[in-house]
Amino acid sequence: MFKRFLSPEQNEWLQAFEQFSAEEVAPHADEWDLREATPPAVVQKLARNGWLGGLAKPENGGLGFDAVTFGLLNMAIGAGSGSLTGLLNVHSMVLKTIESWGTPEQKRRFLAPLVSGEVIGAFAQTEVAAGGDSGNLSTRFEDAGDDLIVNGQKTWITFAQTAGLFLVFGKFQGLDTAVLVPGDTPGLTVSAKRNMLGFKSAHLAVLDFADCRIPKANIVGKPGFGQSLISSGALDYGRISVAWAALGIQQAALAASARRAGTRSTFGSLLADQGIIRGYLAEMSGSLLASQLLCLSAARAKDARDEDALEQILQAKLFASHEAGAAAAKAVQIHGGHGCDEGNGVSRLYRDAKILQVVEGSNELQKMLIGKAVCNRYLAAELPG
Repeated sequence: MFKRFLSPEQNEWLQAFEQFSAEEVAPHADEWDLREATPPAVVQKLARNGWLGGLAKPENGGLGFDAVTFGLLNMAIGAGSGSLTGLLNVHSMVLKTIESWGTPEQKRRFLAPLVSGEVIGAFAQTEVAAGGDSGNLSTRFEDAGDDLIVNGQKTWITFAQTAGLFLVFGKFQGLDTAVLVPGDTPGLTVSAKRNMLGFKSAHLAVLDFADCRIPKANIVGKPGFGQSLISSGALDYGRISVAWAALGIQQAALAASARRAGTRSTFGSLLADQGIIRGYLAEMSGSLLASQLLCLSAARAKDARDEDALEQILQAKLFASHEAGAAAAKAVQIHGGHGCDEGNGVSRLYRDAKILQVVEGSNELQKMLIGKAVCNRYLAAELPG
């Protein structure tokens, strides 16, 4: 049903994405999860296909994906591995930030390697005491003539173990500032973050900056732009990635549940013949369709630069990730003890779905932002003139 709302070109891309995920991702995702590592080979294949740089403009070497096509990529990969969508997420946020806000020198130095996948980019904003509360960042950039001295710590940074470039957020002279920090910068220590609830193969890490010296020319935009423009603009793509990855998890949970229900017998009948299981499948199917339509509307609003695009993106992220969690929970129930096995794909879906409700702003933060937007909209409608 969903595909009829896509253009012929988008459907062609979706077919390619789904084939790649079915052949290169899904069969191996449980093993990657147990090893807590995504092999470089699959990342290289994504890069060779041009999909890591898919959002970049053709004049910059990219494929010029619109937001819908980028979403379809995340959906297809998400059905195979939620962790791998983390790469598409953070890498694309760094790439689009440099393409949109980078100086000519920053674009010359950093953009081509990101587009080709030669260098992996990671988005380094979160700190132990500053997740959604970005105004509480403790990372500091100190003035040192033509250079900056970076001190601070970032944590739970996706694909940081393999990244060659970090977009780091902190304070410079009291102003929110975004800075590009190469992975080989002296004083930067990257420590693997293991034993997470979900996204186990997303190469999460802690970044420690101890008197790291970088050129002042690595500031993106200008001081004061860090949160208001740089982070907020990047997070549009991050939240689109999360929302569509949640669609992939919903699809995978529904497919696994339908197969289980159609083959597993209890008390003399198939699970699929039992009313409560049919009800679960009906709820999962309806929630998936609703999530698909909401994500599609949000991505199209982003492409059209509609004034309500941000609100739609927030709604898509909130709703789709919530429903992914609900679908994965039902899938575990339908699988019973098998669904609780750490090496079972349904267990992985359940854990990854919970992560999607936290990353790129928790769902509680999404509600706060949406509620504010709704209130402002109705107040504005009542004002005279």
